[in-house]
Amino acid sequence: MRQKVVFLDVDGTMTDPKGKIPASTKDAVRMARENGHKMVICTGRSQFQIYEELLAMGFSGIVGGAGVFVISCGREIYHAYIDAEHRKSSYDYLEKNGFVFCYQADDGVVLNRRSYEGMMDACRDMGISKERLKNLTGNVHLTEEPWEYEKNEKIIYYRAPFSVERVHADMEPYFDAVALSLDGADDFSGEIGINGINKATGMEIYLKHVGAAREDSIAFGDGPNDLQMMEYAGIGVAMGNAREDVKIRADMTTDAVNEEGIYRAFVKLGLIG
Repeated sequence: MRQKVVFLDVDGTMTDPKGKIPASTKDAVRMARENGHKMVICTGRSQFQIYEELLAMGFSGIVGGAGVFVISCGREIYHAYIDAEHRKSSYDYLEKNGFVFCYQADDGVVLNRRSYEGMMDACRDMGISKERLKNLTGNVHLTEEPWEYEKNEKIIYYRAPFSVERVHADMEPYFDAVALSLDGADDFSGEIGINGINKATGMEIYLKHVGAAREDSIAFGDGPNDLQMMEYAGIGVAMGNAREDVKIRADMTTDAVNEEGIYRAFVKLGLIG
């Protein structure tokens, strides 16, 4: 079998609703690596949110921040940041309309006091544990001028007054908005990234860097920000716990994350025996 490059989302794909990685997923990744296939994290998480238990699985690369940075063999080969004009315009729009929001940066989140308190409440309502919340926030940069931070990569918001579709329309053409891929998030939570930069563009950068063909790529996901990567890949696989709109657009659907979904799909695809 030709070497494949497998791109794996984190939340809801490799980790369950409590943020735990099933043993079967770890086994599948290890066995596929031993069979010569490249395993790549492909996530909306920023680098600080990719914790040691994930890194210890031995991935060949990372596409992070929903495509804003790409790492190959421990070396960063690409990184994009929100420009100064749009850091300020996004802040004005979100603050004026009462969103609870933060900017994700290299080492943590950047936000004002009002949004910090609102985000803590929202995460408690979603049932996110203190340990997992610490992994999701990293260093907390509290400032009343969060737009000044030059390494802001993307925006996470909660408790919006509008639907994701309205937010997307309001923030075009520079930004793109999708629903938030966290268990417990509602239709008024989302993530905002630079338009034209997504998991698929990060995949393309990584594949070109390592000299692999698009048709030899496989992508696993469960949420809205996985659609582009799953459609770009040679084979797109939806988890059994994925949203229905994700399953419909996938090439195949496997079992849920807690039902050995990754392991079973790897066997079916011939990545492992």
